[in-house]
Amino acid sequence: MNMLTVRVLLAVLLVGTSLSGCSVLRPFETCEGTEPAVAELDELSALALRPEGAVSVGGPWAGSSCVDDTAGAWLSAQRLYAYSGTRKEVLEYYGRKASAAGWRPVNDLDMGPDGRIAVFCFESADRPSITLAFDSPEKLREMYGVQPDPGALLGADARTWFSWSAEAAPDGSRISCD
Repeated sequence: MNMLTVRVLLAVLLVGTSLSGCSVLRPFETCEGTEPAVAELDELSALALRPEGAVSVGGPWAGSSCVDDTAGAWLSAQRLYAYSGTRKEVLEYYGRKASAAGWRPVNDLDMGPDGRIAVFCFESADRPSITLAFDSPEKLREMYGVQPDPGALLGADARTWFSWSAEAAPDGSRISCD
């Protein structure tokens, strides 16, 4: 193959992949105009589920918003709880209650070894996915620079910290756990 043929072939490949790649990409999504969908996600009935005795902990990690980064935009509504019970009790609670409300766990809810930060995702056919995550106060301090103190709320030290959150596309439609 001569050099001219190689150059023409490379030019065709470059132009062809550029044109076809751009034509199949979704347009970049932003948070513009998402306020109604954010408010609707924040009212998702499953977000009200929590084990008896779990105390809501407010702060920069709780609430709802549209997140806009270089990968695109998505909606998020998050609740953070401190609980004097165990992770196992939290998992059993959400395993029962989320399933009864129409969400199914995508993977096994077995926690594995203690101390592991675990994230579990629940899906519904036509509603946003919901995530159960276990974080420590240390992790929250590291992520947000804030000292969470539910001791005053619980009257005792919290043994288990967890967040229960929902995510959706900017138009409010379902995002899968994958």
